[in-house]
Amino acid sequence: MILKINRKMENKKVTFIGFKDYANVMTEYSKAINKNCDGFESKVICECSHPINFETKHDYDLLTYIESTDEWVRNEDQIMEAKNWISESSHIIVAEEKSPNLAHQPPYYYEKFGQNWQLEAIKECSDMDPNESLKTIKDIFKNILNMDIIKDTVAGRENNLHLYHTGTVYRSQADIFNLIGSKHFNKIIHGVDLYRLSWNNLTVDEQNLLGVTATYNPDNNLAIYTSYDQHHKKDKIKNLINKKFQTNKIIIFHAPTSKEMKGTDIITSVVSGLIGYINKRNKRMGIDLEYQFITPETYAPTKELMDPETGWIPNSEIMKIKEMAHIYVDEFNPQVGYFGGSTVEALMSGNVTFATINNFTLDAMAAANKNIKSSLCPVVHLGEDPKQFRDVLKDILEKPIDELKEMAHKSLQWYYETSTHKAVATKFEKEVLL
Repeated sequence: MILKINRKMENKKVTFIGFKDYANVMTEYSKAINKNCDGFESKVICECSHPINFETKHDYDLLTYIESTDEWVRNEDQIMEAKNWISESSHIIVAEEKSPNLAHQPPYYYEKFGQNWQLEAIKECSDMDPNESLKTIKDIFKNILNMDIIKDTVAGRENNLHLYHTGTVYRSQADIFNLIGSKHFNKIIHGVDLYRLSWNNLTVDEQNLLGVTATYNPDNNLAIYTSYDQHHKKDKIKNLINKKFQTNKIIIFHAPTSKEMKGTDIITSVVSGLIGYINKRNKRMGIDLEYQFITPETYAPTKELMDPETGWIPNSEIMKIKEMAHIYVDEFNPQVGYFGGSTVEALMSGNVTFATINNFTLDAMAAANKNIKSSLCPVVHLGEDPKQFRDVLKDILEKPIDELKEMAHKSLQWYYETSTHKAVATKFEKEVLL
């Protein structure tokens, strides 16, 4: 008799690593992989915890800030566990949430190279050891973990280091990051608005100028949506949309993490002025329909929960308001021109959702939708200036409530096609974890 022993193959380890994981995006990606990618197990390692109280925490926070002594303290147990995990990881995805490291200050390059100083600085930075060229890698691997990202990890030795770009840091120094990425990393993953800054269409002459001909591969530039998981609430939210749009009071919500970045002053001015005009007109004409604009600091149930310094409240409270609201205005910032996690949360909570999405380009959408089913993005673009913003919003607010309800249903469907954990896990499995 021959006994057959089935041995479950050990999952390949995946690590997301960053400073504090802005908007908790990597933490959600990691959850998506764990739930939907057979054969992989993912964890998130950060220097410190996220300042907003998200429900899901990082797997490892290496440092803790002690306010009374104004110092960062090492979490030795977590550091040891993180070292063991990351050394065995077959894929490491680095979120560069800090600036790149130039070998010298800009005046040095200007004096040496004149008008070509920026190009030469970029080249020198990209030629540096990857443990030195990016601050996140240097601070975490060299200064905290005492490791070499290439020599001391399976991912480094097997060329499975990937770079994830999101936020202002990449926008301001894209070319340096692109050159570093092409020389030291395998896949370069972008938030969808940042895909326009990637080298997805770099010409041969530009490759020669930068000296990346041998290493540059445009297929390695990927775009991916922000993801949150609410699959278990699909029927609940459908019913919620039907119920909450049976009303004569439409609630418009705005909840900024950064008032400057989100354009809160403009949003408050435009929305408040417009609904004030519409409410007065409706009352004068005997129309029983009212609009209310709320933010966490003006809505009584959340006002007392706000952190006095940051103005933030627990994300769970924000989600309660999004399920109550009908319309969500994420941001007015044509320079940024995209939406992030806050919009996705609003879409999956049954809102008609607004943002400036002028940098949400067709090639970025095509890259983000590769390997997933998707219809057109339902987020309403607010235009290039406050007047366009007012006109766009006025046009939507004057639609019949049943039409707003249908927009909310279509928005929910788009979320399920593009931004669930299953959707982004499919992209990771087919485009990154190869």
